[in-house]
Amino acid sequence: MSGLDPQRLLAGLTPVDIFALVSLVVGGGVALAYYLRLRRRQALAALAASMGLEFSTEGPDAAYLEGTGLSLLRSGRRRAAENLLRTRVPAGELMLFDYSYVTGSGKNQSTHSFTVALFECGGLTAPDFDLRPENLLYKLGELVGFKDIDLPAFPVFSDKYRLTGADEAAIHMFFTPERAAWFERNQGLYVQGAGRFVLLCKGERQLPPDAWQGFLEEAKVFAAEVLK
Repeated sequence: MSGLDPQRLLAGLTPVDIFALVSLVVGGGVALAYYLRLRRRQALAALAASMGLEFSTEGPDAAYLEGTGLSLLRSGRRRAAENLLRTRVPAGELMLFDYSYVTGSGKNQSTHSFTVALFECGGLTAPDFDLRPENLLYKLGELVGFKDIDLPAFPVFSDKYRLTGADEAAIHMFFTPERAAWFERNQGLYVQGAGRFVLLCKGERQLPPDAWQGFLEEAKVFAAEVLK
């Protein structure tokens, strides 16, 4: 028996049949996405309950996030925050949540998704800065004039991280030898600062629920050793 020919099958369908088929496929995709989102939410709520921590299905509101001054939380459009886990650390308040935004349009539209740790610190005033792992693209950018702030006393830091910001003097003051040495020991992090707010994440990805507890512990160590 010969295999089924998709083109011959489609040729026998009426426009109504095709519309119904497309609706079924799209509807199935939407239903699957909703199911996976619900499963994620339930897993994170259970994790928060097991740790005795506050959990909300909704994240910080858009006005609050934009008011932090952090560039990640002001990027793109259709910004959304959900699955908020909240606790206290000596430096202030710590919030873990899923965050996403959209860039581009049409075929070039992209959704960028993250799991972030956001700190609101009572006794900290950080300069506006962006710290992320160095890569080949950034190194090529430096060759054509893009600015990267290096810490000459910490060559490993300068080799492994790309540090940018408008007020270079303030950034040098913030990245003390203790903080620079900490980042040399803990590589691969994405960090932004602006005033009393500091954001930490592991790159452009949503962490699976079973990785949240580990990330929370990393965030607590970060707060204790970098935000003190």
